[in-house]
Amino acid sequence: MDGTHRIARILVPVDGSDCSRAAAEHAVWLAQVHRAELVLLHVVDEQVIAELAERASDDGVRARDRLLENGQAYLRDVARVAQDGGVPHREEIAEGDPSAVICETAERGRADLIVMGRIGRRGARRILMGSITRRVIESGDVAVLVVSGPRAGAVAGMGAEA
Repeated sequence: MDGTHRIARILVPVDGSDCSRAAAEHAVWLAQVHRAELVLLHVVDEQVIAELAERASDDGVRARDRLLENGQAYLRDVARVAQDGGVPHREEIAEGDPSAVICETAERGRADLIVMGRIGRRGARRILMGSITRRVIESGDVAVLVVSGPRAGAVAGMGAEA
């Protein structure tokens, strides 16, 4: 393998869905094979915060805090998978438009590959190929590997979602 095609850094957006978890497990395997670093990212969707704020009497502060706490939990979960696999990794959490933040993080962090799930946790939007995944593929400049979902025994040694 020549140096121009080396995979050194893999960005893994996570949202707590089964597809996201499967993508993280696949990314750990790829990172082991390529001796790459993982950047685990969770994006709290600013549109979801705004929608929750409209319904809440607290301007969405508690809802935002819950979304951030959930994101931290998702990151801790996949970080354990990376740690168990002996893969160097770091965790990032951000707020904004998920597809834009993913693309910006990939470019800023010089990711060689984005590994993400086909669909995530977005209600009716799940019916189509994940709208966030689709937008990352269409607007980003980094290669994207889309993982369809969990397969039993797909990655040796990887546990099921807690």
